[in-house]
Amino acid sequence: MSELLPPPPPPPPPGRDSGFGDPALVFPEFAAKQCVLEKVIEEEGEGEDSSYGKGSFDLSSRFSSPSISRNGFDDVENQRKASSFKRPPSGSRLSGFREEEEADRSRNSGSFVDHIGQEDKRICASGCFRKCCACTCMFVSIVLIIVLLVGLSANSSIKSILPQVLVTNLKFSRLDVTKSSTDLLMNANLYTVLQLSNNNDKTVLYYSPMKADISSENINLGKKMLPGFKQDPGNVTSLKILTRLRKSKVYDVDATLLTNKEKTLEAVVDVFLRGKLSVDWLGFKVHIPIVIACENVKQSDVINGVKPACDVRTFSQ
Repeated sequence: MSELLPPPPPPPPPGRDSGFGDPALVFPEFAAKQCVLEKVIEEEGEGEDSSYGKGSFDLSSRFSSPSISRNGFDDVENQRKASSFKRPPSGSRLSGFREEEEADRSRNSGSFVDHIGQEDKRICASGCFRKCCACTCMFVSIVLIIVLLVGLSANSSIKSILPQVLVTNLKFSRLDVTKSSTDLLMNANLYTVLQLSNNNDKTVLYYSPMKADISSENINLGKKMLPGFKQDPGNVTSLKILTRLRKSKVYDVDATLLTNKEKTLEAVVDVFLRGKLSVDWLGFKVHIPIVIACENVKQSDVINGVKPACDVRTFSQ
């Protein structure tokens, strides 16, 4: 015996097979239209085949669905069109974006150009500063070289016109030491002769008043102020210096050394003359500070006819 099969499920109600559900529920304004359509379907179905009256061919789905889709979506389309009227078209929007982009590029390019201009100005300023420094250093170097050359030439010229100085006589006419209650006192007379020779052919030498200072064994033997004089080219002049020392306090050791050496004619004397030497140069008289230094002059050499030479120093005190 065959098993009984369950009855088939009832067909779905007409007009609900679409994905939108009942149009009357979704769109209330179409409820009246749906009722009219159902009445028309019922009247037409009475004169046709039974297959058309049983709902197999749903006119509501044929007529209502397109109308629903057309009318419902027309409103949506109208809203989209209204919004499209409010929004600018895509072409104008792109053109606006392009204009803004071009403006940004122009601003960026302008700022970049300004930055490059500032960099160029800074580089130009630094280059000009370096050029000025280089020119200044070069100018200063040239001036210093010229001054150095002039100084060297002037120094050599001055040395060539300086006189030659020799010690021709050195003699103690008196040298004694006396003792007081507390100190040791010395008396001395010294006679010194210096020979100055102007070996220039045309240059005339002018000597200002000079101060003579003579010492021996750390004892000051006296000071003498000598008058100024003029010396013609090829002239030889002797300066006689007589110094005197009276009751000067001395140390016992120094006094003993000097007196013992003077007795054997081995005394060593230092003679210094300080003053100025003037010469005529290009119509101007140039004054040169000089020091005539006769150091470590031995009395025995002078007595034996040896003339110790003195050093003439310039620009020294």
